[in-house]
Amino acid sequence: MFIVASGVMKSFRELPSGKRRIATFLFPEDIFGLAENGRYVNTAQAITDVTLYRIPFDPLERLFLEDSHLQLQFLCKVTHALRQTQRQKIVLTRRDAAGRVAMFLSMLERRTVDAPVLSTISVPMSRSDMASYLGLTLESVSRATAALTRCRTIAFVDRHTVRIVDRARFNKLVADV
Repeated sequence: MFIVASGVMKSFRELPSGKRRIATFLFPEDIFGLAENGRYVNTAQAITDVTLYRIPFDPLERLFLEDSHLQLQFLCKVTHALRQTQRQKIVLTRRDAAGRVAMFLSMLERRTVDAPVLSTISVPMSRSDMASYLGLTLESVSRATAALTRCRTIAFVDRHTVRIVDRARFNKLVADV
């Protein structure tokens, strides 16, 4: 099992068609790597510089059996991961690409401690990775971000930083499911 200490990663699966589907993005304090029947089902790749903690399974299993507090902490992390997956499913049910992108940005914003105060969101992944995660084409993500920029809901500070220009419009778009 691995714990992300710093940086951002993506976890993905290669589909038989040759396409790559991103299952999740991993941020500091996220856990990954528990094998399914002794086999890893996804591949993890660093997006930024990453520091990981590796915890062998046997010592971890012993710790869980001995420490109920650690069991509770792990259960809380798993519950958080389940909530993230549920949010992703809601995002994927949206018909409009701009709404999907806005919800994705909102999910990233929740990961950033200073974001609500500064109204800036770090977007370390590529638009191609965003498209794969959101179930959209790269062109759809580009059009959606252009539309959000044109209507002055967001603005790009640089390639990997988005500023929310109109918080009310952004929040309404995120809430319109």
